[in-house]
Amino acid sequence: MMAGMLAGPHLAIPSITEEADASANPIPIVSIQLTPSQMQAHITDSQIGAVSFAGVVTVDKIPAIERLIVTLTAGVDTGWPVVISPMTMPFVNPGTRQFQVTVVVPPSTSSLIIGTVMVTGSAKVTGMAPIISTANGVVTVAQFFKLRLETESPLREVSPGDVTYNLVNVFNDGNSIDTIEVEIENIKELVDAEWTVLLGSTDVSVKADEYVPVKVTVQTSQEWRLWAKEIYPIILKATSMEAKERNEMYIKSYPVFVYMKGFHIPGFDPFMAIIALVIALVMFQGAQERADSRLEKGRVKEKNQSP
Repeated sequence: MMAGMLAGPHLAIPSITEEADASANPIPIVSIQLTPSQMQAHITDSQIGAVSFAGVVTVDKIPAIERLIVTLTAGVDTGWPVVISPMTMPFVNPGTRQFQVTVVVPPSTSSLIIGTVMVTGSAKVTGMAPIISTANGVVTVAQFFKLRLETESPLREVSPGDVTYNLVNVFNDGNSIDTIEVEIENIKELVDAEWTVLLGSTDVSVKADEYVPVKVTVQTSQEWRLWAKEIYPIILKATSMEAKERNEMYIKSYPVFVYMKGFHIPGFDPFMAIIALVIALVMFQGAQERADSRLEKGRVKEKNQSP
């Protein structure tokens, strides 16, 4: 009857052989997890971007093993610097330990580059081969915006009514392709001065670390102005449309100047003309005074000779 109770369908007792196998093969189970699985780094052309993953090491082991050491290493396939802390974790019982992995993205890194970080855990037990476990995370790079405008000729000289042009280079110093809207910021003032200003392009697509030239055509006022010498600024405004789509604003203004020469009569110097006019007036006044004096003397003489 005792034998029948032991052999009942609701009770299973491991054999002596199974217990011996478990003691002879105390292989722990080690797993690693990163949270979140993907992060985005924010950088500029001069500042690094750092992201940190939270990690967990879980160890399930047979109680017969007294101590287990897990050593962690980490690397990124792009070669970016990576720091992991702590690097070693002792386990005396099944359980979990937390760690942190920080990836440093260098300045000006292209937003097209994606880095994969791999964490490897090596669990060592005396008398056993290392047990390896891994976990991966993904690091993307956010786009940053930086525009620059330059020209080789910031000042153009032109006569009234003439046409001149300038080339302004629009640089994209950001880390991804950008669509840039170009416009004349002070167009109203130029129109009021009867100038005509035209842009060769109002929307340009510029790759990172490249530039696109924009032609600026200017026709000055045809109004005749004696000795008018004027310098007019033409202020270009460049707006990043990619930033605008992200509810950000990145605007860069840049002035170029046009020097409009005035008309003058050849051989005619206003300053000398003014001096000559003053001299003429002085001479005229002197002649008038002399004539008046002679006329007055004649009248006196006639009066004296009359009976």
